[in-house]
Order: sequence, then structure tokens, then C-alpha cells
Amino acid sequence: MKRVFALLLALAAMLTPALAEEEPTIAGQLAQGETLQIDLDGDGAAETVRWAVETTEYGVDCLTLTVQPKEGKALVYATDIVWKPEAFALDLDGDGAVELLLSGDVMSDDYYTACVRYDGSALYEVLFPDSNRGDSGSGYFRQGYGRVIAIEDGRLTLSGSQDVLGTWFATRQVRLSPYDRFEFDDDGLWTRDMVDLDDAELWEYAALTAKIELTYTAPDGSEATLPAGEKLLVIASDKQETAHFTTPDGLIGALSISPDYDRGWGWMVNGVGEADCFEYVPYAD
Repeated sequence: MKRVFALLLALAAMLTPALAEEEPTIAGQLAQGETLQIDLDGDGAAETVRWAVETTEYGVDCLTLTVQPKEGKALVYATDIVWKPEAFALDLDGDGAVELLLSGDVMSDDYYTACVRYDGSALYEVLFPDSNRGDSGSGYFRQGYGRVIAIEDGRLTLSGSQDVLGTWFATRQVRLSPYDRFEFDDDGLWTRDMVDLDDAELWEYAALTAKIELTYTAPDGSEATLPAGEKLLVIASDKQETAHFTTPDGLIGALSISPDYDRGWGWMVNGVGEADCFEYVPYAD
């Protein structure tokens, strides 16, 4: 827990008034519509690779990846990603073969990332662990929840919206495993994605205002109380029992949460329904 608090203290230090800067291009990013020669399977000969958002014969727009092998017919992989599409080509695990990542929004801020490999004869998908907005947190899926916002040392940072004491964009990190699938590679927290938010917007639209006095856990492990009327911002959560927060003056703490099973959705804080704890909880549809 102390390690988690140290990481969150660093994150909270970022919550100072600063206009959002343009995101840098991520290494391995491919331009839409550009035709490239890439050795995908590591055999020394290049395949022809191209991606674009295209309309199918059924009139449906989708992100389409086309790989033309050295011999034979072109291979096509299509996703339902149509907004803010991006593609990347990198050898994520250092095995000499290249992974193709397709990332973007399928509709209304629902971001997903697919990973495709070419094995010399066909394209196949690499599975991702469950990091969706639901509370299952188990199993593997054809696509990872969230868009790629960083790739560092073979580790992907995916950003997607989560519903914990409000709806907010959060990140998780995943890495390819020896079992040819992605696994989580982080501290088990969904951490707030600060991209594209400046301080004024953050505290105006995303902050919670306590209706009652709230008991929380301080970084040293002791219990403390947050007075009614105090504003706070959730900056990380395990989506099970803890929601980490910061206040406008930089105080850091952790609230004890649990799913509100009687209500059928939302959360309890210290055993009290979130609607009774905060003046307004900003959930998105």
C-alpha cells in the first residue's frame, strides 16, 4: 500500500494548472493509407502492410488491415474501430516477429485495442485480459479495453473510461507473456489518465463534494477524516475495495468502497451509498 501511495503522490503532483499539450507520436505508429514493407514473421523477407478506415460491401465503416504475403492472396483483418483510429507495428516481446496494433474508438468513447500477428500463412489475434468497465476483471478477450497512449519497453498503456464514484478515463499496463497473450503488468490499479484535461476542467466537472464527514486511510496507514464540503478527485482504484483520491490542496488518501448490490449499480463508501456521501456523482451513459 505504501508503494501505491508513493506512486499516487507523484500523480497528484501533476494536478496543477497547465494547458494540455499535443500528444507526441508513439514509436512504431503507422500512417493511415500508407503502404509499407515490413518483415512481420522475421524470416528476412518483407510483407506489404496497409491500414485504413474503409467502407465494406455492406456499407459499414471499419478499420481494415491488409497484409499481402510474399506469395498468395492478401489477408484482411477488420475491426469496428472507426473514430480516432491508429495503428502500430513493433516487436513487443523481442522474438524477431512484429505485432500489429489497431486502436481507437468504436462509438462514444468506447476505446479498444486489437493485436494481430502474421505467422507466415495467416493472421491471428492475441488475447487481452479483461479491463472493461464491468466489474468481472477476469478472463481474456479478442480486444483490450482502451486506446494505446504509450508503448515503452514492450509494455502497452491502455486508456479507457471506468465507472468508480463517477466515470473517468483510467489506464492499465499490459505486456505480452510467454503464453502468447497479454497480461497485466502494473500495480493492479486503474489510474486516472490526465491527458487532455487542464486543472480548471478537472475540478469543475469531475470532482466530488462530500455531503458527510468521510473516514479515509492516510498514506502512513492511519485513519483520518475528510470534512463535509471538501472536494476530492478519484485518481486510482482497484475496482474492488479501494478508491484513492486527492484534494485541491494535494492531500492524498484512500476510501473503502464496495459494490452497491442492493441498488444494482454504483458503489458504497464505508458502507454508505455514494449518493448519500457526495452531492453529485458524475457518471456518463
